[in-house]
Amino acid sequence: MLYHGNSEELHPAHRGFAESIDADILSISETSPHSMKSFYQELSRGYSIGKYDTVIAEGSRPLYTGMIHKMIHGSNLIYLCADHRLYDLWNGSVEVDSAYSFFKHVLGTYGKPGVRAVAQHSVDGIIAVSEFVEDYLRPIFRDRVPTRIAHPYIQPDLYEQLGQATPELTRKVAVTVGRATRYKGVDLLVDAWPAVRERHPNAELRIVGDGHPESYADTPGVRVLGFVDDIVDAYADAGLYVQPSRVDPFPVTVLEALRTGLPAVVTESTGDYTEITEIDDRLIAPTTVDGLSEAISWYFDRSQTEKQELSNAAKRRGKRFGPDERKRIS
Repeated sequence: MLYHGNSEELHPAHRGFAESIDADILSISETSPHSMKSFYQELSRGYSIGKYDTVIAEGSRPLYTGMIHKMIHGSNLIYLCADHRLYDLWNGSVEVDSAYSFFKHVLGTYGKPGVRAVAQHSVDGIIAVSEFVEDYLRPIFRDRVPTRIAHPYIQPDLYEQLGQATPELTRKVAVTVGRATRYKGVDLLVDAWPAVRERHPNAELRIVGDGHPESYADTPGVRVLGFVDDIVDAYADAGLYVQPSRVDPFPVTVLEALRTGLPAVVTESTGDYTEITEIDDRLIAPTTVDGLSEAISWYFDRSQTEKQELSNAAKRRGKRFGPDERKRIS
């Protein structure tokens, strides 16, 4: 398995996937991914890692290394898609960094048919972390590359701790957990909060994770907590979880919330919607400010009995995402 960064930057669930098949785990570069030095190291790594029958690219970055390796050694290249880089490139939704200049060049010169041809020729198989990912890759690979879905999982110790927790369903407190990056959509959630407070004046939003602007707290009812020492308490002290992502393959934070028994509102562009639809479709929001405020307010409008029923359903769904089940080889 090829990944970018140091050992702490490899997604722990993906490490578990690799270990379950006794794969070697190799970094292609520990340099900043936004540098040309990193891009050079990623390409040269394809020559230096030696012969393997199969290489798995963890995300879009290692695809370059995998493509070089395939050309030299004739290996099978498997794309473990757990990021949104190709989605962004294909849909032109955000500026893609310089390390994607090759695909950008192909797109600009030959259009989408060119990107499609390169992708189909290079990749022999896809591991998608959600049905959402499988769907957005389909226009690129056109079902010509075999695809299987492997959902990530909650880490063992945290899985057990969350299973013992109980959320505060009587409180109109929502929490969101994640990095301060645009695709996570926290700004949309903050913009939605005044409309939520119009219907529920005491509703509170707590934002957990490093780097979020302190200015979010200027919005009434919004608290910026930053990094917290005990993530279990962050979930258990709330009555609702919200994942407001613009595009998100399958964030584990939603699974953690469900494991706690915390009902979750997610956007329709968040891969976990397949889990939430098994709880209640009305918890799935359009990826807009109005859509988020409506779904959150709908939940806060529920009776305590209804909230408990949703919580019980969430708990059952979250129980399915422990490491033993998700690493099982079938």
